[in-house]
Amino acid sequence: MLYVILSVVLVIADQLTKALTVKNIPFEESINVISGILSFTYIKNTGAAWGIFSGRRYFFIIFTALVLIALTFVIIKKRTPNKIFNFAISLIYAGAVGNFLDRIFRHGSVVDMIKLDFINYPVFNFADCCVVVGAVLLCVYIVFYYDADKARKKEKTAESSEENGNG
Repeated sequence: MLYVILSVVLVIADQLTKALTVKNIPFEESINVISGILSFTYIKNTGAAWGIFSGRRYFFIIFTALVLIALTFVIIKKRTPNKIFNFAISLIYAGAVGNFLDRIFRHGSVVDMIKLDFINYPVFNFADCCVVVGAVLLCVYIVFYYDADKARKKEKTAESSEENGNG
């Protein structure tokens, strides 16, 4: 339940930052936050990162819906006490929902506003941060914890079978 609440809070934070951006920054204008490092620039992205697949609203809506269904299935079926896994899935889920809402309610575009001025990198948003951090944490889980969790689950299943007289 904690991770569901976390996802809801992150979606609210994402939608709030987007609403504040639309209200306070003129379209395609920038506000310098830290000179040469960070600015807020309001753009609308109809594609994915770097604008790839631009204008493919229904593709992104269908794809994101499928990802959300898959993540929901993972959340229900892959119950694990591993906090890294649960946090990673919550972040990815929240980011997907945040951008999904934009694609549905903002005429197919996603509001982006975070611009790193010190590198040539696309403008992004809070939902994108959630997805990226969640994906990195999911990789950490897979590399460092997945096998141990799998072994623990197998051991627990064997113990349960022995207790029930099936072993």
